[in-house]
Amino acid sequence: MVSLLIPTYNRAKYLGQALDSALAQTYPNIEIIVHDDASTDDTPALLKQYSDPRLRIIRTNNNHGMIGGWNYIVKQAKGEYIKFLSSDDLLAPTCITQLIKAALAHPAATLITCQRKFINEKGRIIKKMGFASKSTVELGKKHAHWILTTLRENKIGEPTAVLYPTKLVKNAGGYDPQFSQFADFEYWIRLLQFGDLVYVHQPLCSFRTHASSNTSAAINDGRFITEIFSLIKKYRAILKPREHFHVTRLKILDTLKNIKDLLLGGHFLRASRYTIRLIGAISQSHR
Repeated sequence: MVSLLIPTYNRAKYLGQALDSALAQTYPNIEIIVHDDASTDDTPALLKQYSDPRLRIIRTNNNHGMIGGWNYIVKQAKGEYIKFLSSDDLLAPTCITQLIKAALAHPAATLITCQRKFINEKGRIIKKMGFASKSTVELGKKHAHWILTTLRENKIGEPTAVLYPTKLVKNAGGYDPQFSQFADFEYWIRLLQFGDLVYVHQPLCSFRTHASSNTSAAINDGRFITEIFSLIKKYRAILKPREHFHVTRLKILDTLKNIKDLLLGGHFLRASRYTIRLIGAISQSHR
């Protein structure tokens, strides 16, 4: 029923915890696929310690990059639903059970998500985040439109929080390699064109924040600025002219505020990176 996909590259420090949480799922009808994308750390040795009939380990010798790795592992899935687990994140034991229950109760659902915990390197809870204050169902296109006209908050969550039908991949396509920080965000917009969003108000996964994560790298080098404007440009056709103008202006002002805060905090190098990214993004968006 469910393909639980764990793409990984040089995450031996956290992979064991992630895989243990996958193997601890109470839902029985799953396959667990780990794609070791040419890791150079202790990942291969760690994976050799695991043996389970639900588990399939694939190692490739040439690294695909993050988004290439996501698209590669999706092609290996045999289940009716796809469930990602980032190799530094965790799932609660009942995660898949609860998400599948919600999916089956709402046949029109194209995206099922849940409340998630944010944890630090040591696994301590920093905060909890969710889509709403209670379980709910939203019209997919309506929420996708809200995303595109605000672009301030990923209420749906990261790949670890989400479940979606495998059959939709044929219609939606793969993850877009022009994005990294916003690759999941952009894909949710596409999936929501085909049906409803279902939210389960239970903390069923944990998203880990740490210095070597992709999110931390994107904040440091400012690539999220480039990707925000690329996202606006990609979906310009489904926005009204006034909406496109509004969200473009909104993101310019947001970025300028970020730059101001960085300068006031003495983070001059990062402020310079953000400024260069903003100028480049504005220039590219007018081409």
